Amino acid sequence: MNTCLCGDLVDANGARCPRCAALHALDLEMNASEAEIRRAYHLLVKVWHPDRFQSDPKLKESAGERLQQINTAFEFLTSTSTERGAWRPPARASEEAVSSLYEAQERAASTESADSAKNPVEMSTCNPPLHFRPILRVCVKLAMIAVFLLLGRYLWIAFDVPVSPNDAAAQVYYAGKQSLLKSLEAPRQRFVAAIEEDLRKIGLNSPAPVIPDNPQDAAPTPTQPASQTAAHPPTNAAKIPPAPRKILPYITVGSTRDEVLAQQGAPSASTDEKLVYGKSELYFKNGAVVGWRVDSVASPVRLKLWPSTAVDPTLASYTYGSSKDVVLTVQGTPTAFTEDKFEYGRSAVFFHNNRVVSWKEDPDSAPLWAW
Repeated sequence: MNTCLCGDLVDANGARCPRCAALHALDLEMNASEAEIRRAYHLLVKVWHPDRFQSDPKLKESAGERLQQINTAFEFLTSTSTERGAWRPPARASEEAVSSLYEAQERAASTESADSAKNPVEMSTCNPPLHFRPILRVCVKLAMIAVFLLLGRYLWIAFDVPVSPNDAAAQVYYAGKQSLLKSLEAPRQRFVAAIEEDLRKIGLNSPAPVIPDNPQDAAPTPTQPASQTAAHPPTNAAKIPPAPRKILPYITVGSTRDEVLAQQGAPSASTDEKLVYGKSELYFKNGAVVGWRVDSVASPVRLKLWPSTAVDPTLASYTYGSSKDVVLTVQGTPTAFTEDKFEYGRSAVFFHNNRVVSWKEDPDSAPLWAW
């Protein structure tokens, strides 16, 4: 028996363990992360796709063999421990080999289900299936929220000492308390937004409600008709303090300038058509947001674009001809956009008549899930 560079034992005929051999097939180091594996896989599939070598049959055949090695290595690295066996580079890519690979995966999945029914205690120690991992992440985040809320409640009870309202120290105390609550509001909103995003990905969250640009223009309540309100205004209207402005969880197209200021605070620079927050910029027309260009790392701004039509939330990629709504569902809110382009960092997706016509992916920026 030989020893791989990672420390695992290998048989006498090999120099690498199965995982290191699969990583080597994708031109990756032994400590590559899952995100790096997926990026390398998408890149190599584009490079070695046989359709690129239609004019040379020998190159096309070699590319097919290389593509089969890439697919086999990726399947091995992204499957669970019970689904995969010892990885070996296939000798030749063919439809029969691909079919046999899928049949072996189906048999392994059925065997895993049977074993989990017979030995639930033993199977509970294995890694959870991939489709359960988003649900587990949501449960962990919900548990963390509960712990933080309980801890905050107990700390609040411990330090919220009643004092005389006429005391000067009481005024300082209450001012500090309000400042603390205001500073905690932004982290709370970010945490809630992360939970909503995970719920949306697994299909447990409905689309966000449409919020009117001017809540003051909403129709009057049934108990107070508009005609009666106009004809008989309240006599003590001047004494009623204005209602506190509600801070919305996201800035989106159509958000008013006042809503942006309520959420983000004072900008570092501003004009009638633009608000600047560090390296991020929000663009306005007639007092409402019409676009942006943000740096999500240096100067994050809470932005959101929702699909205008219903889209399957389980989609994992998009391709030529996909709609903007599909790109938004798969890729998320762009860091900048125009009518014909969505930008994600230095990567971009291009549209014509609201349909994908091309894309440009920067390997050092946000990955694009285009296929």
